[in-house]
Amino acid sequence: METTRPSETDETMIAGMSYVLKEEEQLAKVWSAQDRAEHVWSVRESIELASSLRQRLETLRVQIDGVWERFVTLALERALSAQLRQFLDEIDVAMQESNQQMVEVDCEIDRLRARVQERRRCLEEKIAVLEPLTHRTSTQNHLDMMLARVEGLEPYLLGKKDMAPEAGETHPARHANASGDLLYLRVRLLTTRIAIIASSRSKQLSEFDTELVALLPEIERLKADLTALVTRIECMSELSRYWLVYLDIAVPEREA
Repeated sequence: METTRPSETDETMIAGMSYVLKEEEQLAKVWSAQDRAEHVWSVRESIELASSLRQRLETLRVQIDGVWERFVTLALERALSAQLRQFLDEIDVAMQESNQQMVEVDCEIDRLRARVQERRRCLEEKIAVLEPLTHRTSTQNHLDMMLARVEGLEPYLLGKKDMAPEAGETHPARHANASGDLLYLRVRLLTTRIAIIASSRSKQLSEFDTELVALLPEIERLKADLTALVTRIECMSELSRYWLVYLDIAVPEREA
């Protein structure tokens, strides 16, 4: 019995099929259902954290505004009543409490920013993996090649293996063997499907990245609002130091 050695084209298609299987495996690993669930959970948690930080900042603002109001309205009165040092000690305790809370909020904001950036980096890596898989598209050229193979299969399927090409036909696949044609079509269709899925998935990940980018302005606003509160505390600290210097100078003179 004669054995027909696979043609060079068939060998290429066999190698292509092996490559397609590897790409399908790679595609399945890039963005699984678990990856999506983890991403959705991470984004939801980031949004909730940003909202929580906004509430904490608002509470801090009210607290610091109250301390500031006391400071600017009562400092001179307490100075005249010889109770300034006690008053400044009370203000200092309040400022220390606010400072501690601001440090905690500042660290949380930094962690939130790092969390968003890390999630974006993860998405960028996955998009980079998908990019090479999206280059195969069902272009007219690919469709023409697959159509030629289908036309080559028709004689086999119709039981007309010796059917000659019609006048003007140039398709070399007219007399190709059925197994080679089927393998060729399978590889072409699978690669096209991989390209479509990879392209769709890449677009989806890009949309997820856009969603993350939308969180960054709020994070920067949180940082800016915190900076304003820090500035107010620093201002009170500077004025407190001024009043303490005043006491160090004024009290000995009074005693004298």
